[in-house]
Amino acid sequence: MYVIWEALNNIDNITISLLLLSLAVALFYEMINGFHDTANAVAMIIYTNSMEAKYSVIMSGIMNFLGVILGGIGVAYVIVHLLPLDIMVASNQNATLVMIYSLLISAVIWNFGTWYFGLPVSSSHSLIGSLIGVSAVFGVMNGFEFSQSVNWKALYGVLTALALSPLFGFGFAFLLMKATRKFVHATKFYKTPDSEVKRKRPNFWMRMGIIATGAGVSFAHGSNDGQKGIGLIMIILIGILPTYYALNMDSHQYKIKQTRDSAENLAKFYSQNNETLNKLVNEKHLISALKTKNTIAECNVNQVYDTTSLIATKLDGIKSYSELSPQDRWSVHTAILCSDNFFGQVEKTYLLTDKDKSDYIITQRKTMLSATEYVPNWVIIAVALALSIGTMIGYKRIVITIGEKIGSQPINYMQGTVAQAMAMMTILLANFAHAPVSTTHIVSSAVAGSMVAEPGGGVQKSTVNTILLSWLFTLPVTALLSSAIYYCLNFIFIAK
Repeated sequence: MYVIWEALNNIDNITISLLLLSLAVALFYEMINGFHDTANAVAMIIYTNSMEAKYSVIMSGIMNFLGVILGGIGVAYVIVHLLPLDIMVASNQNATLVMIYSLLISAVIWNFGTWYFGLPVSSSHSLIGSLIGVSAVFGVMNGFEFSQSVNWKALYGVLTALALSPLFGFGFAFLLMKATRKFVHATKFYKTPDSEVKRKRPNFWMRMGIIATGAGVSFAHGSNDGQKGIGLIMIILIGILPTYYALNMDSHQYKIKQTRDSAENLAKFYSQNNETLNKLVNEKHLISALKTKNTIAECNVNQVYDTTSLIATKLDGIKSYSELSPQDRWSVHTAILCSDNFFGQVEKTYLLTDKDKSDYIITQRKTMLSATEYVPNWVIIAVALALSIGTMIGYKRIVITIGEKIGSQPINYMQGTVAQAMAMMTILLANFAHAPVSTTHIVSSAVAGSMVAEPGGGVQKSTVNTILLSWLFTLPVTALLSSAIYYCLNFIFIAK
């Protein structure tokens, strides 16, 4: 908290107001994410009467909170790196604010609108679509080619994860449901709430299974989707207050020394393997890290040694990053990004030919990145609270869609348990791989997989078609929406 208080005491009132407004909108987005996406986690619990709605959403809120706290920050920085922060910081503050507000407004509009109509649409897609739109238009308007306006390498990885994860959820749920039908024959496990006559709830073991897997989905949701909110807030902090958040100002002098030593070690590695690396550069196997055709931020693939050595030189002998000038803090930040991107490519190149070198690079990169890839504790707690509070609001609209409108018949107890278990596993695996995925898509796909696996089962084509169309259009619509908002705000606040 010390850093944010210092920043607030050293910036003007207008910047403070805009910063607080940005953070408020980002946390509101995360609240919408809570009652939009987490409805998927409590849908089975509420629909099957396994637990009263008020208690299930409280449990889900607590599990989401824990998921954010314990989920790490790997996914958060995948989101951060989708936006060209190097360009934002080098531009004037109005341009930075216009970018931030454009993506926030776009994501909130789409999320809130689809929730209102009860559509289980991905908050992840809306955020990523908004990031793409803003980044592309900003880059083009500032002299970059379209191919350079978006971090396409990072984007391809994100889109791949978003596309494959629902397939995994569907496939896992289908296979597990088939196996369950083969080995578990008790009819009481396959009843639906409507078929119960004497009891209003599932039997004890089925009830515990539904509650436990629902809690697991909530935890997994927090661990993955919470990080997207964290990434969004870090974009705001780095974009508006680069002097204070370009580097981890709370780093102990020993951590700073470790970062300096890692940069020096990577520079030595480059020097010792100069011939091989130059050959790979000349053959275009290793390419520049960031933008190369604009002077705003340039990483030259032929100057990696100098770039990495710069980090070691700037950090030599300092005990706090506050000893660096604001310009030096950002130059170190950019140099770390450039060096890390280059040596990330080198690491993969050596992975099959010399694993010892590959492992060495991994270790050095991880230590060096600790200076830039970090999240203040207050950000994690704020996002956790926003997500957990949002979980307890507005869940009813999507519960009915998940419970009754995806399958050709109302979902039974075993299907609910299987769908939730497979959704939880898929999300946690994605989190382990630092892949931002959609809880909504995975849960809906897992429900569909469990439905198709049942004898005489199937899906309601009209509902599934509506959901698929909303999935399909979320990315392009939010990209276009954020682009249009950015263009209008840019015309109002920047263009003369």
